[in-house]
Amino acid sequence: MAGKQLKRFEKWRAQLPARTAYFVQLVLDEIVPVFEANGLVRHADYGGDSAEAVARHTIGLQRRAGAAWPTVEISFDQRNRPMLGLTFALLPEPCYRQGTNGGAEIARIAANVVEGDAYFNLCKERGFIVNFGYWFALLPQRRARREIDQLKALLPFLLSLLDTGIPDDWVGQAGKVHPNVFANRGARQLARRRDGAAG
Repeated sequence: MAGKQLKRFEKWRAQLPARTAYFVQLVLDEIVPVFEANGLVRHADYGGDSAEAVARHTIGLQRRAGAAWPTVEISFDQRNRPMLGLTFALLPEPCYRQGTNGGAEIARIAANVVEGDAYFNLCKERGFIVNFGYWFALLPQRRARREIDQLKALLPFLLSLLDTGIPDDWVGQAGKVHPNVFANRGARQLARRRDGAAG
């Protein structure tokens, strides 16, 4: 039955402590709708609807159009603290999944954000911090509000990147490529590099 990942997320969300629940609700109310207005939506079959491909504390958003599909994952803290990281990519066809018994090409519709050629972390400008949120705050709602506002301020930049295309010289890099972007090699690119080295 499609949509198991969405149900896992809702079950996870229902068990959160109050501060984290407030933070997650801000994301659902103010961040997710910005992506949805730009055609990136939550699909019931994102990542093949697989618990191995998409963690229960993750929101996957994707626009299934064009040669490379704009894809975003908002991943909340595994320890239920009010924090998140945002990862984005343009997924090609096919993608590549690395498993315990090796790797194989997979259909893009079954892939998650890291299973293309490259993926990127959205960063705060200060110190390439890839997490939005906080560990502790005396005024938690005010701090959550500030963190969400920082993230919202970066969304026009991110959406422009996803619309116009990620610069070619960012793909294949690992590290800082922009004050707000940290680059990583994706599973498909790493597989090609391994195959080239083996050859």
